Amino acid sequence: KNLKDQSMLTTKITKYALDFIDRNKNKPFFLYLPHPMPHQPIAVSDKFKGKSELGLYGDVIMEIDWSVGQILKLLKENNIDENTIIIFLSDNGPWLNFGKWGGSAGPLREGKGTMWEGGARVPCIIRWPKQIKSSQEISNIAGAIDIFPTLVDIVGENKIKQKIDGVSLLPLLKGIPNVNPRDELFYYYGEN
Repeated sequence: KNLKDQSMLTTKITKYALDFIDRNKNKPFFLYLPHPMPHQPIAVSDKFKGKSELGLYGDVIMEIDWSVGQILKLLKENNIDENTIIIFLSDNGPWLNFGKWGGSAGPLREGKGTMWEGGARVPCIIRWPKQIKSSQEISNIAGAIDIFPTLVDIVGENKIKQKIDGVSLLPLLKGIPNVNPRDELFYYYGEN
């Protein structure tokens, strides 16, 4: 078990995830799968090397896409995809000092390590067909810090005594009109 060759990380992690799902498909489970790619240094397996038009970074993204596809396929094969919550998000924007190997924020300013939109505004996709209407685009402010309280709200766990940072996004996800779970916003203004 040596990770000198990082090109197999995505494939190996996907294999472990699929095995975990197979072993737990008949009961509720929680799978946390933080792909180390596309964090630097990046590497890709031979099956995706040279496949994209965006070079190595594009190949890495293709392999992550393959991984998500394998997981969705197995959930569907086991008839648990409709009531499984999948949350796919990035922790920050692109690593711009790596150039084309670090991703792109598109039209947004800056990237990783900044609080400009390109650093903090990242995609988040949540899929739960039995409970969430598909093709919604929600523009309310939310953050990764809100994932835990949302999951606590979903499973109905009321035994947590300490204060939890973040807020539940469940009302937003369920499409309740005019709801905004955040009643306070903090702004930072720095010299630039």
